Amino acid sequence: MTETLLAVDVGGTKCELAMFPLGGSDYTPMVRNRYACGDYGRLEDIIATFLQETGSAPTYASIGVAGVVSGGVGTVTNLPWIISEQGLAREFNLKGVHLINDMTAVCASLGLLSGDDLLEIQSGEPQPGQLIGVVAPGTGLGEGVLVKNYSFFFPRGSEGGHTDFGPVGEEQAELLRWMLTRKKRVSYESLIAGPGIPNLYDFYHQHLGIPERPEVIAQMAQAADRTPVIFENAFGDNGSPLCRKVIDLFLNILGAEAGNLALKLYARGGLYIGGGIVPRIADKVDFTGFLTHFHAKGKMEQLMKTIPVRLILRGDAALLGAAGYGLELFSR
Repeated sequence: MTETLLAVDVGGTKCELAMFPLGGSDYTPMVRNRYACGDYGRLEDIIATFLQETGSAPTYASIGVAGVVSGGVGTVTNLPWIISEQGLAREFNLKGVHLINDMTAVCASLGLLSGDDLLEIQSGEPQPGQLIGVVAPGTGLGEGVLVKNYSFFFPRGSEGGHTDFGPVGEEQAELLRWMLTRKKRVSYESLIAGPGIPNLYDFYHQHLGIPERPEVIAQMAQAADRTPVIFENAFGDNGSPLCRKVIDLFLNILGAEAGNLALKLYARGGLYIGGGIVPRIADKVDFTGFLTHFHAKGKMEQLMKTIPVRLILRGDAALLGAAGYGLELFSR
């Protein structure tokens, strides 16, 4: 009987599962499904439902978790779930289970992406076998690295999004001063992850006094999450100039931080943008501000222009990466 791998991407709101044959190079799932995490009390309940519905009996499991993973145990950031490698192996009679951070899973997907999975923002001069960096604004701000050559494969997510925000220019310096009146410290995640983007809006609207259209103010007042309202009103002939200004500032800060990561890693293999936010606006922006801030590293500006920059368009990159990681690990 062919051994198989169960790949899982555990997010804060949804969970995706898929089955893959072990030992092959085909990353087309045998079966796959998605479940709402809120409908279940444990990950184990979701896995049991999936296996029953699909008639699957995996040999191994590779699971990407949106949270901290340490010592074979994962804690999901936005759910009261604690996931154990040993517990899953016992419950589902698996030969092996490996938990990884969800950003590690995204990093593991990079070698499997091609064609329509990616949008080239800067062609650069890619160097095979060199470090690759990832910065991914979504619900949080994920950052990570992939080290990969002919004999070595090491993807690793980090908590780099929680590093201190470093302003570029007087406007961003004023943004930092204003944010410090509201928070004890200001991270990149508090500004360019989804929940932080309204901070940029409030900076312009409340602090600098830039006016907003009454209909947009009404939408903001009714919204539990203002970020989608900002994005929906930023574009089009009747778009809000203030919302568009927020998007431009978001891209400028993201470009600067992506450049910081690329420079620290010496990421001659490339810098990838992941997460769910940027793909939604990729066909509406030209990335000029992003690249201006990505390049603006003083004496290193010419180096920054040689680093390839690509946007991940594939929505299931974390699931694909969990599969790739597991197939690499358990096929040895």
